[in-house]
Amino acid sequence: MVIVSAHAPRLGSVPDPSAAPASSASRFASPAPARPVRVILVDDDPLTRAAIKPLLRPSQDYVVVAEAGDGHEAIDVVGRIEADIVLMDLGMPVMDGIEATRQICAAPRHPHVVALTTWDVDDAVVRVIEAGAVGYLLKYSASEELHAGLRRVMAGESVLSPGALAELLRYVRSQPTAPTAAAYDLRSQERQHAVAQAQQAAAGLSRRELEVIAAAAEGLTTEEIANRLYISVSTVKAHLRSAQERVGARNRVHLAVLAERAGLLG
Repeated sequence: MVIVSAHAPRLGSVPDPSAAPASSASRFASPAPARPVRVILVDDDPLTRAAIKPLLRPSQDYVVVAEAGDGHEAIDVVGRIEADIVLMDLGMPVMDGIEATRQICAAPRHPHVVALTTWDVDDAVVRVIEAGAVGYLLKYSASEELHAGLRRVMAGESVLSPGALAELLRYVRSQPTAPTAAAYDLRSQERQHAVAQAQQAAAGLSRRELEVIAAAAEGLTTEEIANRLYISVSTVKAHLRSAQERVGARNRVHLAVLAERAGLLG
């Protein structure tokens, strides 16, 4: 069941004449500080959604503009309601959060997707990152942790803390890159192809780009990377964009996963 806030802005709706002029930026661009971050909450359990919503209420920085109970509903509501972030459950009926994330992130312009999970890092978490999620948060995070993660997303940083990213990469390191006979499915082949692409692209990466990738894989922010390498923030961003394009990474966390699999992190 889709639940839409009465104040949720519709895509393609007539603008309020009293509102400030719209910019030419993407409809999913990071918002100005004057308005709250618009969140779509996706989970098949209404009780879970009801538990998460109050975590956002203490702050005026976020507003839940819509809710959805499965992946199909999530795709539908993302197409109709303007949002900045989708908080996406993974295990849902009809369509799971991984496939919903894949379809949402296939659009040229789309909101950031953050996976919600009750689990430790496992293959589902890795798969949703490969599908385009910018990271994951535990469903029952404290309000401060949830807010901190969402702030990092809107700032263009990794949603994961350095510790969480290290845990994710340890899991990736422990998994075979090549598909086994028992797991030789399309997903395994796609993963192997992505790793091969990253390895091939690595030959064209500069030493500085490799240093930036390694620092990002430690969970450092853009500013922290700039300070470590004695370069400007804009240069760090340029190197990250270039590296992501070359290796086929969807975002910073996916870049770290591909770099680990391709042996770029040493």
